[in-house]
Amino acid sequence: MSEYRKDPVLNQWVLIAPEKTIPYQSIKEQIVSDNIPEFEEKCPFCTFDGKDTKILLKYNFRDQSKWDLLVIPAPNPYLKVEAELKKEGEGIYDLISGTGANEIIIESPIHNQFTHKMDLNRIEQIFWAYHDRIVDLKRDLRLEYLLFFKEFGITAENTLIHPHSKMIATTVIPEHIERELLGAEDYYSYKDRCVFCDIVKQEIKEGVRVISSNSDFVSICPYASRFPFEIWILPQKHISHFEMSSKIMFYRLADIYLDTFKRLNKVLGNVPYHMVLHNSPLQEEALEFYHWHIEVYPILNCYSAPQSGGGIFVNPVKPEDAAKALREADYQP
Repeated sequence: MSEYRKDPVLNQWVLIAPEKTIPYQSIKEQIVSDNIPEFEEKCPFCTFDGKDTKILLKYNFRDQSKWDLLVIPAPNPYLKVEAELKKEGEGIYDLISGTGANEIIIESPIHNQFTHKMDLNRIEQIFWAYHDRIVDLKRDLRLEYLLFFKEFGITAENTLIHPHSKMIATTVIPEHIERELLGAEDYYSYKDRCVFCDIVKQEIKEGVRVISSNSDFVSICPYASRFPFEIWILPQKHISHFEMSSKIMFYRLADIYLDTFKRLNKVLGNVPYHMVLHNSPLQEEALEFYHWHIEVYPILNCYSAPQSGGGIFVNPVKPEDAAKALREADYQP
């Protein structure tokens, strides 16, 4: 039986419709093979030598003569930090110059080291790289937001399998984040509580949508999941800014992140997915009403006309069923 569920942050209705089938054949065609080599001559990250490219950040946490993680500018950036910030009006229209930055985090020198195959130390270092880039770019007061995201699999947006994530630094707050902030602020003004803290508390109490947890984080399939097997990873204690997290929190974030992706791989295989870090705006102080978190969206079906044209999300998998499958997944630690 289908039902509408309301997202308490975005105040958005989602239709959970188990009767609607997912085109599994198209899913199978998108799954990345396990038979990918460790080195690929045509891959720009496998063959990266650092020549003619500015290295923004480099970690050598194993062999000091080799890199283990790199942050570099995107080769064809559509936002440039050197561009002067200009705001103009053209009649009823507004225009802002393309000031900002595009960066790539090359997460490993190994071509086939997908997230579920990484060790804890590497994943922790990826989050430290995010932290370090936030701290650095926060000094540029023109920048309002840093959006860190990962596009895994061969999709319209991504053609590289090599483990990497990306960052866009913008002079405006992305529309979806703005909606989250406004929804969370409205909730706080009405209830004097953080909506994300309330979500964490209720999900842990009920347990039916919890995938896994540790002393600092919980991984869930949200109540009003917009996508099949949508996953959120949230700090259990209130913290508005990712970069304000403690050292032990990054270790425990890496722990639950790896656990979640091992479960996801066990259930769905190397399915394409998007991962996005939702953080507070750069220039804001600590916020009482907002809570940083990570969202993961496996790409299991295409946008429908009601979704793309009307904003009506139809999810054919109940989040309780998705969480149960992931929670009960038996994988090799």
